[in-house]
Amino acid sequence: MDKQEKIKIAITAGIAAVILLILVLVLTLSGAKDNGDDQKLSESIQEYADIAASSASVEDVITASDESSSEDSAEEVAEDSSAASSSQSVDVLTTTSKMEAAKETVSGNSFYATDKATLKNVYKGLKIDVKSQLEELYTYWSDDNTAAVRDLAHLERFEAMSYQLCGTNDFYYYGETNSDGKPNGTGVAVYGDDQYYYGQWSDGLRSGNGTWISFYPDYSQYVVTEHMYSGQWDNDLPNGKGQEHYDYNFGDMNKADYYLQNAIGEFSNGLYNGEMYIITVDKDENTIEWVGTCKNGSWEQVLYSTVDKNGRAPYLSQREDSERHLYMTMEGAKNNGVRGIIYGGSVKGY
Repeated sequence: MDKQEKIKIAITAGIAAVILLILVLVLTLSGAKDNGDDQKLSESIQEYADIAASSASVEDVITASDESSSEDSAEEVAEDSSAASSSQSVDVLTTTSKMEAAKETVSGNSFYATDKATLKNVYKGLKIDVKSQLEELYTYWSDDNTAAVRDLAHLERFEAMSYQLCGTNDFYYYGETNSDGKPNGTGVAVYGDDQYYYGQWSDGLRSGNGTWISFYPDYSQYVVTEHMYSGQWDNDLPNGKGQEHYDYNFGDMNKADYYLQNAIGEFSNGLYNGEMYIITVDKDENTIEWVGTCKNGSWEQVLYSTVDKNGRAPYLSQREDSERHLYMTMEGAKNNGVRGIIYGGSVKGY
């Protein structure tokens, strides 16, 4: 061993001796004051580990909730309206008092809805007789045989008749007229997009009592199967007392949305206007009844309520539990009414 290596060993040994001496002194001085700090440190480490694990679990639950919100049933997740903050939907409905998870819409309307049916050009070469088909339709409808009306509307020859009018506001008409040949009195009309009307007319416009139905063809990809308004009309639109109604294919419904089944009350130019009685339905065919006030299509916020951090506010209250509300965005609270009605236009010859 050369001289340089001996020096390195000596220095290393000296440093080790100093460190050992310091440790002995520390242990000697602190031994009399040992109050279980090692145990506390161990417990603190375990507590931190538990907190970390708990945080990870909560994060996992939130993530899973986000991923399944559009497919799984809304679960009761909190008492506070802010509990559904993880939703990223354009328009959200939530409830308080054991609030259900966020409800997502697709249209900007306050409830799941679609504007109208879309007919496809699958009727090429199909022979139709507009006049006789209108007479047939008028007979069943005037006899209040709506089941037969529905059967007729889903026949290809009736869909083909409606398809001829798609892209226009014009309509085929059969019924009473005035001296100018305009619909006046009682009559039936067929519009494009599989829309039908039976009821009263005045000077070419729907006016009085009548029923409008928008049928959806069997090949339709929509969850909606039928959309209807029955009640008072004026100036070719729902005006006065009436009821809007939707039918759905429950097998195609998801568990995240509220589906409007009935809206009963006053209408103004097709929009909800006044005290409204609302019924919603879900995929399991469960219904909930709500009440609220609308002014020209805009829901009024529940009295003494506030907007939550996600920009939502309560607009409807459950009829049997006034402390339970439907929350929606301010944008979704506007322009609520009977969607998709074709109006205007004139009688098309046949």
